[in-house]
Amino acid sequence: MQSGLGQSMTRGSSLSHHCHKLEQGVFSGVLLGDRGYACLPFLMTPYPDPGEGPQTRFNVAHSRTRVRIEMTFGILKARFTCLRGLRVALERAVPIITACVVLHNIATMRNERAPPAIPQPPDVVDPITLDHPTGRAVRDAISLTFAQ
Repeated sequence: MQSGLGQSMTRGSSLSHHCHKLEQGVFSGVLLGDRGYACLPFLMTPYPDPGEGPQTRFNVAHSRTRVRIEMTFGILKARFTCLRGLRVALERAVPIITACVVLHNIATMRNERAPPAIPQPPDVVDPITLDHPTGRAVRDAISLTFAQ
């Protein structure tokens, strides 16, 4: 079973187009993915069997970042119920989500209490994913920053 992101990344889709731009270096940065995705140059996933040291520290940092992102998604969905099960084309979803994030930031600056976060469903992980060699090289280079 393919996730919503996986279904959206089919060739020719808008998301696929933006991922291609990430891959080509048009946008800076990377996406974070779980172990259900292959590690690609623009999509960083955790090490499946990390060695001690930098790889383990990379996985810890990756996990903490994903937890923070998932908490933020939960808070946004609690504050803006329209985001729960948003069923519009990607081109329409982006401005809706952007507006909700802007309104959330305004509410945060005004010290308005955020509703309790809605727990996010657990990831469906396909245990057999083959990492792209270039993706592994990028992940290895990033993990070296955790060598200290």
